[in-house]
Amino acid sequence: MSKIGFLLTGGPFQYQHWETAFNIGEAALDKGHEVQLFLYLDGVYNPIKHQTFPDLPVMPKDRLATLVEKGAKVIACGICVNARGLEKGKEYIEGIIVGGLPDFAEMVGEVDRLVAL
Repeated sequence: MSKIGFLLTGGPFQYQHWETAFNIGEAALDKGHEVQLFLYLDGVYNPIKHQTFPDLPVMPKDRLATLVEKGAKVIACGICVNARGLEKGKEYIEGIIVGGLPDFAEMVGEVDRLVAL
């Protein structure tokens, strides 16, 4: 099976990039592929556990939690996290790793395909 990587730079309520990444990621995991996500820039807002938004029954953090449960590796850029006042990811759902650009570089070297959203 192949390894698919995602670079997600958009926040949860700006565009639907998160939804596209999570849909493709979940489909890949269901078919037995390995999935890694690197959350960069405003993408680091996606795993905040206290998210709410009117009329959205499923939040980005919920979809991300499903990916983690299915085996996806998710790393958030530590500089981006701290620059946005997210205190080293203390308010993240379980399973999110706060790392750095060396982690992204390693991911790029490991995956067969990289999708940037």
